[in-house]
Amino acid sequence: MTDRYWIAVDMDGTLLNSRGQISERTCAVLQKCLDQGNHVLPATGRALPLLPEKIKNLSGISYAVLGNGSVVWDWKKTCALYKKCLPEGSAEQILKDVREMYRVHQEKAGKESRYYAEVISDGKVYADSLDREYFLTAEIEGNFAEYMLSNHAYVKRLEDQSEILKKAEKINIFFEDVLLSKKIREKWQKVKGIYTTTSVAGNAEFTAEGINKGRGLAILKERLAIPKEQIIAIGDNENDVEMFKEAGISVAMENAKDPVKQQADFVAADNDHDGAAEFLEKFLKL
Repeated sequence: MTDRYWIAVDMDGTLLNSRGQISERTCAVLQKCLDQGNHVLPATGRALPLLPEKIKNLSGISYAVLGNGSVVWDWKKTCALYKKCLPEGSAEQILKDVREMYRVHQEKAGKESRYYAEVISDGKVYADSLDREYFLTAEIEGNFAEYMLSNHAYVKRLEDQSEILKKAEKINIFFEDVLLSKKIREKWQKVKGIYTTTSVAGNAEFTAEGINKGRGLAILKERLAIPKEQIIAIGDNENDVEMFKEAGISVAMENAKDPVKQQADFVAADNDHDGAAEFLEKFLKL
């Protein structure tokens, strides 16, 4: 039906505000979209366990694009419609290279900073047990510590966990030093078989080459014969741009950087003012 839309929507920086929360208004608008026959498609770098509970509790979601497109999830059948892992051996190589680049960068910078890695493998999210000890006692602004302590499985020496890493769908690394994040992304952008992007300031995300939110959305388009003009894509960062290209209507958040806004058809209000919900209310005449 031409008056029904597939709404592919990002989480962090889009539906979630700067405190990592999703408002009651936004949830109500998304549920109304679903109740009126539209499809809400979570499209995120997160794995399924890390989706906000308010999103999981919406009634009527059919599919999700997870891990930046490394998994296309059939919500109703609770299984992966599509999954693509990192090339064999690359997860270990990425983590060890990051550790070495971090060491060298620290020596040159002459100041202390940290980084934190999480690995999405076979639908679960893993992190290093040393980081858990830090998050339990450190004073960190915002909700980052809460995020890292929720729904993560902590293991000793993550980079040595070969059974986990050989099934890695995505690696996400948060750097306190934004410059180091940029240097690492620039290096790995040149490595065959790997795709890198970013979704929040100071992070670097790694998937297999050719895997991104746009590819995940394209898979659903092909399998379900969804016309491009019936897709609305809403996002705020670099990892949303490929998704914009697969949509008939693309929407960047006001809090997005200018290069992201320039790729979108519309700019909504920022994520602290329910920008995505406001756009959908007006566009769909809810």
